Formats: sequence, structure tokens, C-alpha cells
Amino acid sequence: MESVRRGMFTELFSITDTEMRERYRVLVRLVYDTGRRGAGGQRPERLIRDVRSYLRYVQVSLGFVIDGEPLPIHEEPPILDRDSPAVWSPSSSSVIWSDPADGS
Repeated sequence: MESVRRGMFTELFSITDTEMRERYRVLVRLVYDTGRRGAGGQRPERLIRDVRSYLRYVQVSLGFVIDGEPLPIHEEPPILDRDSPAVWSPSSSSVIWSDPADGS
């Protein structure tokens, strides 16, 4: 959470793409909701995986911006307090969303 907070005050200012800035802000909100508010407390494992999946979405999106490519389609962020046990993932099934390092 501390890393995301520091990024909010440094990296966010260097992102000039409006949509990309919003995706980063949503990530920060999700992290804070998870840590501070205890959102999704009934399903802590799903909650962690939701936030990790959204983090991956933001990372991939940022990679597109850095490479001068158009952003991937907008995805609604996960609703942390939902009842479903299913983990959030972007609707596109592109291989770019899976990260072998995190077992997805």
C-alpha cells in the first residue's frame, strides 16, 4: 500500500494520458479500499486476486502508453464488496493479461 501511495504522488504526475491516469487512480482507490476499509472482507483471497488482476491490467495499459500504442479497451474495475467468488479479470481474453510470474 505504501508503494502505491508513493506512486500516486510521483509516477501519476508523469502520466500525461488522461485515461491512463484514471486507471492508475482506480488502482490506488482499490488498494486503499482493501487496506483501510476492509472491503470484500468475506472473501479475502478473491479480494487480493481482484486487486492483483486490476494491477496487471494497469501495468499492461501503461506498457501500451510507453510503447506509443493505443490503450487496451476500458474495463470496469472490480466491485470489491460483491458476493461472487469469481475473480475479476479483463473481458478480453488476450494472452497479454496473464502473467506467468504470478501463476495466472
